[in-house]
Amino acid sequence: MAKRHLINLINIDTSQPEPQELKAARYIYKEFNKHHIDWDILRPDKNHANLLARLPGSDPSQKPLLLISHLDTASAAEGWTYPPFRATQKDGNIYGLGATDAKNYTAIYTALITWLKKHNLIPKRDIIFLATSGEEVGSATGLQWLGATHWEKIAPGYALNEGGGIIKNEEADIVFAEASTKMYMDIKVTAHGTGVHSSMPVDDNAVYMLSQALAKISAYRPPARLTPPARTLFKLIRPLQEEDGQTTIDVLLNSSEQNQQEAAQVMSQDTFFRTQLQDTLNPTVLSASHDAGSASGEASALINARLLPGSDPDQLLAQLQALFEPQDNISLEIVERPQLPFPAPMDGTDPLFASINNTAQKLLPGAITVPGLSPASGDNEFLRKLGVITYGLGPEMDPLSENNTHIANEFISEKNFYSQLQFVAGILFDFAYGKDLLPLSANAQTDKGQTTVAEAPAGK
Repeated sequence: MAKRHLINLINIDTSQPEPQELKAARYIYKEFNKHHIDWDILRPDKNHANLLARLPGSDPSQKPLLLISHLDTASAAEGWTYPPFRATQKDGNIYGLGATDAKNYTAIYTALITWLKKHNLIPKRDIIFLATSGEEVGSATGLQWLGATHWEKIAPGYALNEGGGIIKNEEADIVFAEASTKMYMDIKVTAHGTGVHSSMPVDDNAVYMLSQALAKISAYRPPARLTPPARTLFKLIRPLQEEDGQTTIDVLLNSSEQNQQEAAQVMSQDTFFRTQLQDTLNPTVLSASHDAGSASGEASALINARLLPGSDPDQLLAQLQALFEPQDNISLEIVERPQLPFPAPMDGTDPLFASINNTAQKLLPGAITVPGLSPASGDNEFLRKLGVITYGLGPEMDPLSENNTHIANEFISEKNFYSQLQFVAGILFDFAYGKDLLPLSANAQTDKGQTTVAEAPAGK
């Protein structure tokens, strides 16, 4: 059932900048109609849609659990081998835009909600389904708008969303339950030179100046800082490391400030550990002349910064500005800054995290469950600001390999999709029912080697 929903949702183009969210919402509420599940469409305007549904619980004193995902996807990147808006099954994988961000979540939640209703399984606490608008572009038409206008209709105490996953490890699997995110900030770096006809070389060509400025920024390493989620992460994974790794972690956790910084620099050679210990900087958008016959007097780059919770955006800007002298003719400005105050991280002491850990031990005996810091950002930040205890979970992940989200040929393996379904179901059963409603050890069903293109939803 969940696989069918995933395929049909991929076949609906909900990509930015003009996502057909209402079509995806319509597909879901037709499924709800089959099972007599009440739903609401909440629309900030005619072009965007949010879908809300609720399974009432038997005990009003228990705070509701929200299952949240988003209907929109990023725009399709260049270079797709498979059609991005037409689900393709091949070699045990399902290819299509949104396969991991976040139509897999929507499909799983839809399957679970309808299955529970079909079998008249009444939870102890309310289970809320929410599929939101515009997450990929800041949630102004989705969760931010809902929080300001319709939150009394939703009002959960707990939430499960995207953001984490399962890290396979020889010693013990790690369940990375996203308990906080880094803060999002964009900084514009502009080089000011002389604009001339392209046949006239000048020493202060803005593009060359910009490239030199970016080289300086690339070499800069912000100071390391140990946030509570990072401290918990390194403490929990210490037993999995070899002797040298354990020693480095001991220095990081227990030594002097100078020694901690040195240990952090060593650990930051690992890309994922670097995201946990430092503010990070990545250039994204470059701008200069639009005419091959002229050299622009200005060239700029957008630097995407991901800040550790508690970092000062203006302090980071000042640190970058200090890399340049006035005669360098380089200016920096923040064009999008984090929304402060930033919510405190989840600490893993609540009953939802306990259910996550209980499920981990059933499905992955001996696993280590970590309330972790996600390098990315999303709706979880807004949920926590609204006072909701929120964790992000997802399929199997490898933080050291390339993430296929937001790039061409996005896919999820059927094995990982099934494992994600199992895990979410296990948490839902434990947290909302207090018992297992299905065996959690069945094998995934896949069609390896088969290449098919799924049918679009009926009526499309």
